[in-house]
Amino acid sequence: MSDHPRRRAWLIEAILIAGLILLPLLFWWQLWAPSPAARATLPEGDFSGQYYPLQLFAARELAEGRLPAWNPYLNAGQPGLADIQTGFFYPPNLLLNLALRLVGVPYGLGTLTAQVVLHFSLASLFTYLFVRHLARRAGARRTAARGAGLVAALSFTYSGYLTSFPVQQPTILETAVWLPLVLLFLDRAFFHARPAPQVILAALALACALLAGHPQTAMHLVYATAAYGLFLIGVSRKDRHPASWQSILTGGVKVGLVLALAVALAAVQLAPTLEFIARSTRAGMDYGDVAWGFPLAEITHLLYPGYFGGSPQYVGILPLILAAAALLVRRARRDVIFWLLVGAAAFVLAFGQHTFLYNVAYLLAPGFAVVRNQERIIYLFGFAISVLAGYGSLLLMQPVPPRKRKGYRRFARAIPWVWAFFAALTALWYYGYLLGEQQGVEVNLFAGVLRHHTLILLILGGSAILFALRLGGRVRRGWLAALALLLIALNLFTVNWRYNLAEPVAGGAYPESGLVAFLREQPGTFRISSAGLLPGGSGAGSVYELEDITGNTPMRLEAFQQFEDRVGSWQRWQLLNVRYVLSRRDLDGPGLERVYEEGEVKIYRMGDPLPRAWVVPQTVIAEDDQAFDLLNQEGFDPRTTALVGPGEGAGALSGAEYRAARVVDAAPGRLVLEVTATAEGLLVISQPFYPGWQAQVDGAPARMVRTNILLQGVPIGSGEHRVVVEYQLSVWPGLISLATLGMCLAALALGRRTRAA
Repeated sequence: MSDHPRRRAWLIEAILIAGLILLPLLFWWQLWAPSPAARATLPEGDFSGQYYPLQLFAARELAEGRLPAWNPYLNAGQPGLADIQTGFFYPPNLLLNLALRLVGVPYGLGTLTAQVVLHFSLASLFTYLFVRHLARRAGARRTAARGAGLVAALSFTYSGYLTSFPVQQPTILETAVWLPLVLLFLDRAFFHARPAPQVILAALALACALLAGHPQTAMHLVYATAAYGLFLIGVSRKDRHPASWQSILTGGVKVGLVLALAVALAAVQLAPTLEFIARSTRAGMDYGDVAWGFPLAEITHLLYPGYFGGSPQYVGILPLILAAAALLVRRARRDVIFWLLVGAAAFVLAFGQHTFLYNVAYLLAPGFAVVRNQERIIYLFGFAISVLAGYGSLLLMQPVPPRKRKGYRRFARAIPWVWAFFAALTALWYYGYLLGEQQGVEVNLFAGVLRHHTLILLILGGSAILFALRLGGRVRRGWLAALALLLIALNLFTVNWRYNLAEPVAGGAYPESGLVAFLREQPGTFRISSAGLLPGGSGAGSVYELEDITGNTPMRLEAFQQFEDRVGSWQRWQLLNVRYVLSRRDLDGPGLERVYEEGEVKIYRMGDPLPRAWVVPQTVIAEDDQAFDLLNQEGFDPRTTALVGPGEGAGALSGAEYRAARVVDAAPGRLVLEVTATAEGLLVISQPFYPGWQAQVDGAPARMVRTNILLQGVPIGSGEHRVVVEYQLSVWPGLISLATLGMCLAALALGRRTRAA
């Protein structure tokens, strides 16, 4: 190829990629609309109430030069970095937070919104590159391959799945978008002359997905990667004559290396997360907790999105038609069958316990028994249909093989008949609508049907015209591709662009109210019991930097949950160093003094709070069930007695008096105390006991024991002491990830140098 055609090809490629990257700005135009009257925001919910506080905490800790190891602002304190939804080590998050720290710009809700838009761009780009590559491998010309990539990119990125709840739960979105890039490099590893760099690139992309923060979606992605790897092994074996078992072994090594390297690269996040999960409420879920999926009635969302709520199953009308047409693409027959099977399996599994296939996965497939909301696997269905639509679009953009022309004509001529069938249904739906109006039904279901039925007729009609023009052969194929892209965009944008938009809230999601100002002005180290009544909800403690015993995260310690469920409110508040209680109810009475009121929310100050740490003279050995009973006894005094498990400590000590410890310094994951004990005693520290916490007394390591079921205890001698307790992460997972990353980058650099030589 001469320089001029090559430059022209690169220019076209750059324009297409730039268009895909910028198109999300059009889809989400109301997020940045210059006119305040047209401007919208992402609605309140998990986006602002759960994910923003977690990621804001991580960004602030990095700005302070610390790892977000321990989050003291929710659930009385729990692992911060180990909550994978914090996404601290996810490369886009880490690079963004480093950049914000360098320029001194704080992390805000707008930053998280921009990350959502960015990942729509990445979904488009990665899907385009993958399907364009598949089309070229299937023998398509460059122009047709680009068209196939564009069709798949639009179909996947703006389908009902990515535009629905992953927007509210951005870690799902951030995990899901890496699938096409992983598969692209894995595919190239099987068909490239130099497979090693492709294996490493696939592992790096998969590691990004593992670090993004949603284990369930990452699990689905790993299964899809493994399945595609097995498929490629089978394809490469059949393409060799005679078949070579060595090629099967080589293919297995490639797939295994991708998975192993990705896990090693993500070990810095996976190791603490798995430990946290094992000690969290997620560890005890049973079949009833995890088996839920879509109701079977939501099958209708394939054609009528939003009829029973959202529309994550919706992939559009033309993509479904093109996916069916993919069966006529002769050179891609094996790939088409693979993606049909993936799509069908994901679609059925998304209905959870409503289909028997989920029960098989629950019993045999690792991971399916420990994650909830099985409907999330529908994203593999949307991706599979998008890939198939890309294959099917090749019939619009290049000659049909002679053996397939008869079948293609039949297929194209069947579309107008499908349109006629739906046109005939219009009368039935309209009759049902009129009947409902006459009877005055409160919710006329036929109204929702008609709204989307009209769109079906429009897109079906456009599809019929598209295939008729292709049969006529008088319209250039490039124009046909443009018409197909226009129909897909019109269809998906019309249905999905409004699902995650809301009017901006006056003052923002986290206003600086008088209630917040009052709490932040109070001196000392203490916690609050907000009951989710802070502006912004249960996760607002992380935003306002108020230590709360409430939290909005699905990850919470099982020990804390048990403590909350089984210990009475007053005793629980005392032991957890709660000084202020928020409530809408009137709690005035002995022990609680109303000190502030804003609207319906009242703030009460506890009349007899416990400090962050104190010395007790006596310990009682008790199993957990007995300890819960003792804590709830009316005569139990936590100032004089602490409960420890068998083997953790002795009974009566030598008579130390109750003394409150003075907090010298408090930061997330670190507490410095000055303690005076009249005799040997136990220093009770109001922080959840968890592996990784270490104590020093006067600079020497000290033993830490689990106290009062949930809290920390440090045995201490008489006299004045300086006690430092600090949460420290194991360095080994980080070293494994760092060493693996170094080896991968070195191998890539060496391979490039060798190629250049």
